[in-house]
Order: sequence, then structure tokens, then C-alpha cells
Amino acid sequence: MSFAEQIMPILRVTLEVLREAGAPMAPGDVREAVAKHVEIPRDLRIPDAHGETRWWSQVIFRTGEAASLGWMAKRNGWSITAVGIKTLEDFPDVAIYRELQRQYRERRLFRAGDFPGAFEQYQRNLGYARQLVRGGRNLERLGVGAFDVTDLYRAAWTQAVAALDHWVTQEIIDRAVALAQRPGAPRPSNFSKLSMPVELVEKVHRNAEPLEDAFRAAMERFFEFKTFQHPDKIAEGFSHVSKVKLWKVVADRLTDQDPSKPITADEIRTQLTGIARRRNNIAHTADHDPDSFRRKKRITAGEVEQTIDVLESVAIAILQSLGDLPPATDHSVPPEEVGSLGATPAQIDAKRRGVIRGLSKWTEESLLHALDEYCPPDVADTLLAVYRHAESHPAFRGYIFGDGVHPSVTAWFSTGQDEAAMWSIYTGESKSVLSINFEWMRNRGVPADRLERFAHALSVLPGWTDLPARLAITNYAKRPSSTPAALALPDASQIILRALNDLLAASATPRAWMVRGGREGEREPRALDEGLIVVGWHEVGDLSCYTTRDELAEALRSAFPTASPNTIANWRGQLWRFTTEIQRGDLVVMPLKSHPGHIAIGEVTGPYEHRPQEPVDFQQVREVGWLRRDVPLDVVKDDLRTGLSSMLTICRLVQDDAARRIATIAATGTDPGAAAEGAVIADDLSEATDPGV
Repeated sequence: MSFAEQIMPILRVTLEVLREAGAPMAPGDVREAVAKHVEIPRDLRIPDAHGETRWWSQVIFRTGEAASLGWMAKRNGWSITAVGIKTLEDFPDVAIYRELQRQYRERRLFRAGDFPGAFEQYQRNLGYARQLVRGGRNLERLGVGAFDVTDLYRAAWTQAVAALDHWVTQEIIDRAVALAQRPGAPRPSNFSKLSMPVELVEKVHRNAEPLEDAFRAAMERFFEFKTFQHPDKIAEGFSHVSKVKLWKVVADRLTDQDPSKPITADEIRTQLTGIARRRNNIAHTADHDPDSFRRKKRITAGEVEQTIDVLESVAIAILQSLGDLPPATDHSVPPEEVGSLGATPAQIDAKRRGVIRGLSKWTEESLLHALDEYCPPDVADTLLAVYRHAESHPAFRGYIFGDGVHPSVTAWFSTGQDEAAMWSIYTGESKSVLSINFEWMRNRGVPADRLERFAHALSVLPGWTDLPARLAITNYAKRPSSTPAALALPDASQIILRALNDLLAASATPRAWMVRGGREGEREPRALDEGLIVVGWHEVGDLSCYTTRDELAEALRSAFPTASPNTIANWRGQLWRFTTEIQRGDLVVMPLKSHPGHIAIGEVTGPYEHRPQEPVDFQQVREVGWLRRDVPLDVVKDDLRTGLSSMLTICRLVQDDAARRIATIAATGTDPGAAAEGAVIADDLSEATDPGV
């Protein structure tokens, strides 16, 4: 019998025990329940080299893998998730173990060859810490007095913190290397702070060393003397490779695992800070008691085990928050299932020179030309509707035009916590397709439940009726492509755009904005009485007529021919926010010149409206429900108040947690302050001559 066949029933019963429990279970209780429900093979009941029963060591290790995939959680005990329950149903017998191995290796083992990946090393190192605790327990039972047995617990504590430090370093390096191999993909701003010696750059340039190897060597040198034990340092390290607001998202993940015991980002920071300080005390002062240098602080096996469990849970939540490491993605290559797209269309700007491919990258002009030239009109209409929808959506972050054989474009959107490539268009002379990039969204941390709803919304299209089931089996590791027949349906674009909008709406989180009520506050009384936010620029007319930023800029230039280019760009940004970026449910703050030293706070309830029948100062409006009309400005803390001092008519309050804080001020009259790391206070530069004020 193979090892997989031996361990598979044990792993399966472990998940079934958790499913039947319906609530978190202590690991010891899980162990007892599993032993009652399945016959353990004799060779798995013997102790391993460290004195732990082999089958239980395997369960601890494999459940760590399952937790990293989201099948189960290990916070406040062990529990199974909805994904884990579905996996039990979808993969019978030994198949569940095979699926665990497949997904884990695909999503967590990033290093080449047999060298273990960062998270697997972390699990092993935490295993060593647990073995030290078990050894201490055994020696305590034997009454060993030759040395202080509790020093084994201190060694375990130190080992667990060192394991976290090492894992964070390796995880950052792995993700940095992955990003370095993806030119053109969106990257965090701090990624540019990573440096590579000229000697390594030259090796790569001369093809003497692969980029992956050279950049990894540079990163190992860059992070060689950095430590990642304190939560602020951990967040700072991951900011090089991710845009995720780390501790806020980790807190959300951990709370989801046990809603009965919610946890905040500040509480996680406090917990990790205390663990790191205790480690430093052990390493540098032999864990002395601050009340007496003649004795050490008390420490117990249970206390250390709990610390190890916390560090394991936090690391798993970090992995889930960051999303899978981006695969070596080539946006220029369509999925294999698409098949042949036919001959390569001529690149229009190169075609004029009489060559097929004259440029290294496809352009919008050539892509649109190919759609117009080779697509049936109904297919082209659908693809163009999807394409134009992207640039008008507030979550849109940019296009990547391919440099492969066929014209292609991939659209990136904000998912609320990160950015993801949601769809791609590929076109050839015989066929054009729309690929929905479920795999790339999953890799960027979009939750499975949102992807499931998205798949169901698209399943009404021909050929995609079984889409939800097919995607669930692979854990959304697919990029399904629509057929031309589906794209040719009269309502295909409506179905696709409605599904996209629903997905992006679920990804969005409420934001906070400042909108002024006139240079002298002249619009404030009516705005408060009628539930409105109002801006000027009546000269431009109905702003909904302008579907792109460029069209809006051209309208502003026509209305204000003497305005400088910088002024036009500034006004365009403000009006685009007012009409497009501000969403229902967002919060708005209006500083009151009619009531100096006070602000009004409301929630946006309606879309942009143009009211030409109203006086010129009340033609550009949005409806809002005012929550508070007389909040003293003094209750707003300095960092958030800085945003309210902007001279702009419309600006987003981009301090961390601004929306949460504004909501709290509206509800309680107090500002709780920022809870996430690193406040950012910058917005657009203001212009002194602003007709919207």
C-alpha cells in the first residue's frame, strides 16, 4: 500500500470530523475523534525520530497545507471551510489527497526541483518548535532536575519566531523574483526600491545568467541582514511585492475563520509585537523577570504551543491575503482551449510600410483594426462593448497590449485589495475570443465565492452552462474563452458587462470624499435641505455625454479656452471623480463655510444628474443622504483633517481607513484614528482658479 493510500483515509476522516463538529475543535480533540473513526496502520502508529506518532505528525503537516489552500482554518482550534466541505464532496477516496498535493504544489511550491518552498520550510521549522515542546513535556513528567526543562520551551519560542522571520524573507524574495519576470504587469511602488548590482545586470544582458537566478541572488543579498519579526517590519517587507493593506486584510481573514471572536489589525500587531519582544528577552537576557533579575519569567508548554499556533495561523492568513504567487504569465498567449485563431492580422501602422510585424508590441489601433477587418459585426460589437466598458469603470487600472503572434489586450481592474487581469481579447483572421481570466483573479486573491457568482452569471451564455462546475473542480485555475457564436448573441455584451459590474461592485469597498459647497458656501443650505452634493462647471453641460477622460478634457478646453493645460487636467480629474468614480454607498464630507469649524457627513445615494432647468450653480448634482450636518471639525484628527484642507472642490480622502473613520464620526462624533499601517495623505495638486468651488 502506497503512503498516499495510507494517509488519505486519515486526512479525509480529519476533514469529516471537522465537518460534523460544525465549530472549531482543539487539535487534541480532533486527534481522539480521528483515532476512533479510522483504523491507523501499524507503521503509522509508531513514533517518528522526534518521538511523535507518525500519523499525527502527518495530519499536522497536511492540515497546514489544507489550511493554506483555504480548505480549513487553524485559528482558535481547527475548523473546516465551505471550500473544504465542497472538496470532500468533489474528490472521493484517495482523490482528495491527490488534489491536495496538486493544488499545494501548484500554488505554494515555487522553487525549482526538489528544494522545498518557503511555506513548506516554515511548516517544518514550526514542527521542530513543537518537537521541543513535546520533549520538554516528557522531561517534566520524568522529573528531570539536571537542568531547567523550561529552557526547551524558550528554545521552541525562539525557533518559532525565527521560522516566521525566515519564511517572510523567502516569501518576499519568491514574489519579487516572480514580479521581475513579468515586465508590464502592475507592481507596487515599493518594488522599484529593490536594487540589483550592475555585475548581475550585465550577466543577464549577456545571457550569461538567467534573470530569475540573477535577481534571486540580488534579493538574497538585499534582504540578508533584514529581520521580519515585528509586525511593522513584516508589513514593510511585503509592501515591496504587494499592494495589499496587510494587517487589515489579515484581520478580515482571521475573523472570517472564527466570526465569534473577531480580531482587529491593531490586535494582531499587539499580539505579534508581544511575541517578538518575548523572543528578544529570551535571546538577550535569558528571559529574566523584570521584577527580579535572579529568576526567569514563567513559561509553560501550553503558552508556547498557543504561540506557535498563532504564528501558523497568521502566516496562513498572510498567504491568503496576498493571493497565490503570480504565475509566469504571458498575457500575449491565449488559453490552449481556444485553438487556432487563424493567420496573423497585419499591424495597421506596420501595414502602411508594407510589412506584417513592424513593431515589438501590438497597439490599440491595430487591435481595433483587426476586430473591424476580420470579426463578424455582431462579434466585434460585443468585444468592443467589453473593451470600452473597461476604461469607463472606476475600478479600471489599465490595458496591457500583447507582443505575441496575434493582437491581444488584457484589462486590469482593482479588486478592492489588489489588482487583477480580469479579461483578455485575442483576435486572428479566422476567429476572435474573449477569455475570462478566473485563474489570474484567483491568483490575486479574489475570493472563491465571488468567482463562483461570476461564473454563474456567465453560465447563461452558450457553451458555458457547465462553467461553474468546471471551474470549481479546478479551484478556478482556468481561463475559459467564449465562442464566436456566444459573442454573436444580441444580448451577449449585456450579460458579460452585468456580470463584470456585479463582480467589481462586490470587490469595491466604500470610500470617502470631500465635496465643497461653493467658494463662499453659497450652495451649502440648499444642498443640505435637498440632500445633494453640487459642483459648478455648468459651462461644460451634461457631463454624462463624455464617455472618456479625453472627451471630457476636450469639452473643458472648448468651454475654457484660456485655461492652462494643468488646469484642464486638474478639472478633468475632479469632474471624472464626481460623475464616475464616486459610487453609491461612498461617504462624503462637506466642510461648512456657512457654519465655520463644522462639517456635514453624508452617504451617496444616487448617480450623477444634469439638471439644465436649475440655476447655473445647481445643474451638476448627485443625491446624498446626510447623516450629520453639524460635526465639529475639532473631533477630526490632524491626519484626516489635512485632506479636508485641500483647495479642490472634489477630492478623495485617501488616508488609511478614511471611510471607516468618517462613518464612525457620523455615528459617534469621535474619530477612532487610523488602524492600518502607513497613512497616505496625497491627492491631486490643487488649482487656485477652480470654477467648481
